[in-house]
Amino acid sequence: MDIQQAMYPNITLFIQAILFLVFTAIIRSILVKPYSQVIEERERLVEENTQEAIRLREEAQRYIQEAQSILEKGRRESNQILEQARKEAEKLRAEILSKVEQETQEEIAKAVEEIRKSLEEEKSKLDERVREIAELITSKVLEEAA
Repeated sequence: MDIQQAMYPNITLFIQAILFLVFTAIIRSILVKPYSQVIEERERLVEENTQEAIRLREEAQRYIQEAQSILEKGRRESNQILEQARKEAEKLRAEILSKVEQETQEEIAKAVEEIRKSLEEEKSKLDERVREIAELITSKVLEEAA
């Protein structure tokens, strides 16, 4: 081999380099680009799903807080209603007790009046009977004395 030939590269080397570049371009267009697109699409989809999950979590937190607020408001309202019902029941109880007490006093007064009337009647009957017995005794004593 000549020195001159050794200095200049062989044409097969250029052909191999061109074939390598063509092969690399074909492989890149057939395999690498579609694979990269699939990976990028998956990454985009994962990012979208992550953002959606974060948004839904925040929305769920907001709904939970709103529900807790509504429950607390409901508890307060129910406690107020129960307290009002207790007060009304106590008032009604006091009214009923007062009414029953008044009716009882009236009945007692009626019973006392009836007992007094009955006592007066019995007293007058007893007085009448005592007079009759006294007259009977007087008449017997007079009969025996005569």
